[in-house]
Amino acid sequence: MKARKPLGLFLIALCVSGAAWTLMRPEASNDVLLTNATAAPLVDEDKAVAVFLKIANNGHPDRLISVSAPDAEKAIFSGQDTRRAIPADSAVSLAADGMFVHLKGVSGALNDGRTLPVSLTFENAGTLNTRARIVAPRTTGEAPDFGLFGIGDICRVGEGEPAPEIALSATQNGERWVVQVLSQDFEFTPHLVDGPHVPGTGHGHIYLNGMKLGRLYEPSITIGALPPGEHDIRVTLSTNDHRAYVVGDQPISAAIRILAD
Repeated sequence: MKARKPLGLFLIALCVSGAAWTLMRPEASNDVLLTNATAAPLVDEDKAVAVFLKIANNGHPDRLISVSAPDAEKAIFSGQDTRRAIPADSAVSLAADGMFVHLKGVSGALNDGRTLPVSLTFENAGTLNTRARIVAPRTTGEAPDFGLFGIGDICRVGEGEPAPEIALSATQNGERWVVQVLSQDFEFTPHLVDGPHVPGTGHGHIYLNGMKLGRLYEPSITIGALPPGEHDIRVTLSTNDHRAYVVGDQPISAAIRILAD
């Protein structure tokens, strides 16, 4: 029996050291981060809130699967597109002028400063939690009436003003995609952003399957690697004061479909 003691002690020491290493080692880092979460009560709908936030993905392509919120009777994504792809090494937004989280039947008073817990579940990153701080209420605006993503206001091109036109091209560069915006009677004016409307000037908004990738202040953008399958890229033009350009009853936008391997 005495001969077995050293072996037994060695095994115990090994287990203890292994457990200690497990406790001390850092947790696996999550490539997806949720930031800037806000919640705007919707003026046109009782006990309803739109949640906006930024999704930063520092890893491989992912997909946003579902949303939940314990303070709401129902939590859904606005719009009909269910692909909700998150490109690699990129940031997308759930934004007022794109797809956002729509909370219905929110309990309690929607006072400024209150925070609402929200959970987003991703195909690879799993479930991530955040809290959205309630801010000023938002009106729906006319944007949905013209088939535009999200909520917001429009700017009708007046008689005699430049009527911009755009088209898109997309080229694959390795795992990335380079999107070019070909415009006519339009100038990208980053130096005028947030300023007054000047006809024929402004910026673009680019969307991937209805999710906002960001603003365009120049006619080119590179999108990171995408999950396999078809993806729709759309660009709309906006004024310096962030209203969507509309000619007649048509928004100024263009779309292209790409196939990721």
